[in-house]
Amino acid sequence: MREEQSRLAPGDAPNHDAAVLLDIRENRLRCLDRYILGLMAGPFLFFLLVFTGVIWLGMSLKVIDTVVNNGQPARVLLEFTLLLLPSVLTIVVPAAAFAATLYAVNRLLADSEIVVMFASGISGFRLVRPVIGFAVVLTAAMLVLTLEVTPTSQRELRTRISEVRGDVASAFLRAGTFQSPVRGVTVYLREMGRPGELLGIFVHDERDPGNIVTYTAKRAVILTDDDGIRLVMFDGAGQIADRSDPEALSVLRFEQFAYDLTQFTADNGQRRRKPSELYLSELLSITAAEAGGRTVGAYRAEAHEALSAPLYALALPLVAAALLIAARFRRQGFLSRILLTAAIGVALRLSGLVAKSAVSGAAALWPAIYLPPLLGIAAALWLLAGWPLPWRRRANGVAVPA
Repeated sequence: MREEQSRLAPGDAPNHDAAVLLDIRENRLRCLDRYILGLMAGPFLFFLLVFTGVIWLGMSLKVIDTVVNNGQPARVLLEFTLLLLPSVLTIVVPAAAFAATLYAVNRLLADSEIVVMFASGISGFRLVRPVIGFAVVLTAAMLVLTLEVTPTSQRELRTRISEVRGDVASAFLRAGTFQSPVRGVTVYLREMGRPGELLGIFVHDERDPGNIVTYTAKRAVILTDDDGIRLVMFDGAGQIADRSDPEALSVLRFEQFAYDLTQFTADNGQRRRKPSELYLSELLSITAAEAGGRTVGAYRAEAHEALSAPLYALALPLVAAALLIAARFRRQGFLSRILLTAAIGVALRLSGLVAKSAVSGAAALWPAIYLPPLLGIAAALWLLAGWPLPWRRRANGVAVPA
């Protein structure tokens, strides 16, 4: 053993010591990465829940109105709100990552930990490595969300809403309330009789521009067969009022009368799908003839929005970290810089929405959708590299090393 040690070259021992020091330094840097990620994880989940609740509630109002007006049970409401969740997350995830990064970096600055890190030789790029890693994971998850999960959920949601609106029978089965299965038609049922029997039915139909028709009957039943859905009324009367002559009123008494309900039902799955329901390949391949009442630009804008939206999960955290780190240490605090950073983040996302609106009108402008996130990433990397900027002034404090 001693002979083997004596054969070592004189420079081997220093090299061994250097390798050990490098290992120690790398282990400490990994601990630093875990520490920063720990600072971000809790706030990210908090902001994710808060933002999701707020936006989810706002987007659910129209769905709630549809479910309530069509007399659907709470189970259907829960199903619809869950189908809204993927589209909500595409908005919320980048915003939550942005807010979590602001919180974590501000805490590092407030506790002067960033000053110590820079003094030990850690660069701005190395400091934000856990932020970049965290953002890259979110970007990959967002890509799956926008390209696969969201179109699937939106397609299912629109199909279910169409089915609910087409279920006109439910509007005739709620006693004691006035219902409107479609615009211009009002239905009232006094009470339910034997199974399948409706007692005291009232139907007011003013969709005809020339006449207003009102049907009343002692009882009625709903029949469904190959010819469609019909409301068969017994022992009733129909009143027809002429819009051009308010005093003219025709009354028709009947023992049995069938009122067609098929006209209120959905279009049997032939509805035109919205851009948010289509997958990327469908959005990019659709032609003007297939676009229907929409422009081709609307479909192209949706396609490129699905590709560019995940980039905000990377751009916004990077911008938050870079702007705060570039602020250097300040005794008076960082409130003004935090507010400025938040305003820049909001402006960055809003500019993406403006670009999407522009592409909807002119499909050839599609590269503009990618500009806001890419410019945000480039500006953040510029700041982290410590490159001089025209507006950057030398201030007291610790400069960010390259």
